[in-house]
Amino acid sequence: MHDVMKRKSLWIMGGIWLLMILCNLLARFCHPAVDWYILHVFPLISGFWSRISGVFPFSVGEWMIVGAVVLVVLALVGIPLVLIFGKSKKWRIIGITAQIYLWIVTWVFSIMTTRFLVLYQGTQLSQTLGEVTYSNQQVLEVVQMLVTEASRESELVARDEKGHMILTDDLQGEAKACMQRLAQSYPQFSGWYPDAKPIHHAYFFSQQNLLGIYYPHSMEANFNPVVYDVNLPDTICHEYTHLKGNIFEDEAGYYGFLACMTSESHDFRYSAYITALEWLDVDFSDDPAAQEEYESIWAECNPLVFQDLYTFVPEEYWETHKEKEEVIPTELVNETAETIMDASLKVNGISDGSHSYHGMTALLLHYYLK
Repeated sequence: MHDVMKRKSLWIMGGIWLLMILCNLLARFCHPAVDWYILHVFPLISGFWSRISGVFPFSVGEWMIVGAVVLVVLALVGIPLVLIFGKSKKWRIIGITAQIYLWIVTWVFSIMTTRFLVLYQGTQLSQTLGEVTYSNQQVLEVVQMLVTEASRESELVARDEKGHMILTDDLQGEAKACMQRLAQSYPQFSGWYPDAKPIHHAYFFSQQNLLGIYYPHSMEANFNPVVYDVNLPDTICHEYTHLKGNIFEDEAGYYGFLACMTSESHDFRYSAYITALEWLDVDFSDDPAAQEEYESIWAECNPLVFQDLYTFVPEEYWETHKEKEEVIPTELVNETAETIMDASLKVNGISDGSHSYHGMTALLLHYYLK
């Protein structure tokens, strides 16, 4: 009886793997089908699982990953122990354990396929724009607009004793409202949103320079709670776009910017401008006149903007938490995370790898100039 159930289980498992492989192949060769899936099916999956994980006040996805690490350690330690000290039933114990782990791997593969991998085969926003080029003067116009607006907004937000922006508006409520207003122009982003959740293991995520993260297995939007406040409005809107099937990071950055720009909150608008200025990294080394004008634009920027640009976590945070929380050296964690991200993007058809993150520059230019 046990052998029959085992064979049946393996057949079902094999069928799921075959189905997921076919889904990945279909996505590679039929992009319109993926676009339809993102618009009509994915929101149902996202909404259902987001409501379940939203019942819990903590990040379910984060603790599921912790659980996965524990299971791997148990397998590495437990199986050799069973082989050494197990008696007549050791092979049956190993067989049952292997079947359980195979089901977990099958579940992970199906989750990654339907909520992550196939999304990369959807039509990119940049593809709909076609080949677009801009003159240096046009780029300077956009930089000027962003610097001017950021300088103005910098005077209208609250600040701490060190001069850094501090949030005064309703972060969760306004972020959801921003997404609903964005949906008036982009219907893909309509519908219900869960509360974004703070990450518990903030030090480890800070080692990877993460502001936020989307967990496909729990359908949650998470943010790093120890970063400077100026990052949070744009980050949460960015992560919310992933819950609606937008998987590309440059486009998530762009839509997050647009969402914040729908707000009348100075916190949200300022966060958007700061993020945009950080993305709009331009090089005028081949045009000395443009470089000079570029520098003159920044020379007129409000000093408060420089206070908030490229801020991540307070410097004292590393010193305070390193001794008790650093398990793996920060440099190794950072390099490993970048390598995995770069490989993941290339496997999913993003030929530029992590360089595709800079695609928001082109989208910002299109937004302001077209």
